[in-house]
Amino acid sequence: MRRFKRFVKRQNQSNTIGNRKRVGFLLIVFSFLLFLICAFRISYVVISGQVAGVSLAERTEALYNGTEITFANRGQILDRSGNPLVVNSQQFDMYAILSPDYKEGDQPLYLAKENFQPAAEIISQFIDSSTEEVLAMLEKGITEDGEILFQVELGSAAKGLSLEQKTSIEQALTAKNISGIYFTAANSRSYVNGSFAAHLLGYTTNEDGKIVGSSGLEKTYEQVLAGTDGKIEYNKNAQGSPLPGTVKETQKVADGTDVTTTLSEPLQMQLEQLLTTADASAQAESLTGVLMNAKTGDILAMAQRPTFNPETMEGTEEKNFVWRNLFTEEQYEPGSTIKVGTLATAIDAGVFNPNEVIQAGQIKVEDTTINDHDLGQKGPLTMRQAFSWSSNVGMVELFNKMGATKWQEAMKQMGFGKATQSGLDEAAGSLPSDNIVDLAMSAYGQAISVNQMQMLRVYSAIANKGVPVQPHVVADNSSEQSNEQMFSAEASQQVLNYMRDVVEDQNYGTAYGLYNLEGQAVSAKTGTAQIPAEDGSGYGVGTNEYLYSVGLVYPTEDPQYILYLTMKRPQNYSADILPNIANPLMASSMQLGE
Repeated sequence: MRRFKRFVKRQNQSNTIGNRKRVGFLLIVFSFLLFLICAFRISYVVISGQVAGVSLAERTEALYNGTEITFANRGQILDRSGNPLVVNSQQFDMYAILSPDYKEGDQPLYLAKENFQPAAEIISQFIDSSTEEVLAMLEKGITEDGEILFQVELGSAAKGLSLEQKTSIEQALTAKNISGIYFTAANSRSYVNGSFAAHLLGYTTNEDGKIVGSSGLEKTYEQVLAGTDGKIEYNKNAQGSPLPGTVKETQKVADGTDVTTTLSEPLQMQLEQLLTTADASAQAESLTGVLMNAKTGDILAMAQRPTFNPETMEGTEEKNFVWRNLFTEEQYEPGSTIKVGTLATAIDAGVFNPNEVIQAGQIKVEDTTINDHDLGQKGPLTMRQAFSWSSNVGMVELFNKMGATKWQEAMKQMGFGKATQSGLDEAAGSLPSDNIVDLAMSAYGQAISVNQMQMLRVYSAIANKGVPVQPHVVADNSSEQSNEQMFSAEASQQVLNYMRDVVEDQNYGTAYGLYNLEGQAVSAKTGTAQIPAEDGSGYGVGTNEYLYSVGLVYPTEDPQYILYLTMKRPQNYSADILPNIANPLMASSMQLGE
């Protein structure tokens, strides 16, 4: 038994020693493998410079070095006299830093709890919040368990503050030796006269602190207005603030360039007011007005209704509101205002006899019957009377005499179907098809679509002895005027004189007595165009399904201005709505001599 016990004891001792050796061996192997893994990981980090896909160099750079973009000052938009229409402004959002760790050396940069009350009292004097409301915002920065948040916002009333508000708050806090209130700046655009020429000037959006043009001239001239942003680099302290002496400019900022428009501020303001009054009366789907210098092509005023405020976006919620600039981006059938081009072409083709008598009322083209607006109640008309009475039959008669080919060439010569290069986004419009009925209809303004800049160009040729000018809205964007004759000087002068009949002929003038300029003759052509149905099935039905328009060239003896007005689908039509816009504006333009 004693031998057996000694044997068992020796075996146990042997197993324990063996176990210890085996465990020791495994520990050594594991430690070696762990060492290899760590060594490999460290080597990888050292060689690649990355941890979990994050660059250590970049993190170190971000930790100790800061970079800021210095946004360039955006160029202003000015009127023709240099008066600012769109300027830069800054707004500020206020917040409070509460963390006691935010300090520079021994200097506290945070808002201490004991200063909550006096800070709230000061701030409430300059924003639309009471002391209690500001204090409640500050106290939200201390949780129930006593934890202090790094910073807190001070509510909506503390956002969008002016520079004056910011400066006043800072001075009052400094006087009380209170720190911890800070501001972030956001650049913005201020539209001096609100909705003044809103669709033309456009609007901007703020993208990460940078103002970017989104429509109108703001978008078209983005590269000119924006300038080039600068860049500042510096070393940071533990709180992320720049260390003195380390700030350096690595990329110089270049401010944007001002854009000078051709707009006349007083004439634009008057047009805006006149359109607002007319809009309230007519309750139309849209109203437009554009005034151009007939000699230079300078657009002096351009406005549409509905409109909007580019700063607040007020007006964009209106039922009929559209973002399009109706002068260039809207294409439409012009109706009878195109007849000045038809008449001038017929005169140049030698097929117009002002004394020729026609049977007005209706005429057949192929299998289509074309009617006059009065269905022939005036009876027979001379060709001159057919123009002033706006007879569709008269224009079809001229089309038949000049021929389809001549009229197609003339439409291209007048610039229809292509953009005018006005410097704005343009819908080019469309020429009629080769169908003889469409071509005949285009002679009186249907089956063809145009934009208003194209119509201005045609009327400018009538005003300038047959040579058109280029309509434009930016002073340095006026392209060289073409010397190419659109019509002969003789034809243009005859049309200009016949346009007087529209307002002076008591029996055959469609706008007799409506358009007046004291001491001066006015040349005019009215238009009443049916609006095509949206489904393309023909034309809309109803008393409101019309686009009313007028083109005015004045004074007739020496044309200085062209005024073009449109009114679409008025709920309350009256023959004096457009004259009430035109007459005061014509008088003012002659007085100002812009």
